[in-house]
Amino acid sequence: MVLGHENCGAVKAAMDGKLVPGQIGSIIAAIKSAVEVAKGQPGNPVENAVKANVFQQIKIMNSSPVINQLVQENKLKVVGGYYDLDQGKVYLIN
Repeated sequence: MVLGHENCGAVKAAMDGKLVPGQIGSIIAAIKSAVEVAKGQPGNPVENAVKANVFQQIKIMNSSPVINQLVQENKLKVVGGYYDLDQGKVYLIN
């Protein structure tokens, strides 16, 4: 499961576009493309960007020959989830 969560600080930082010290900067750089994908969508912008990031990470995982083969053989399933911190629940997203 690729899991994103409500009010993700890294996603918010990517949306703000400010420089962030340390290694977290490389993570934020990778999230920026998901922020662009989510721009203009109806609803909560942070939630939309979190979910877009989950989908992008799934796409990257599925591009792995090893993971892709396991998925094709029905030995592995890669799914996306969204963790609602307020409710304490994980929801599958697609």
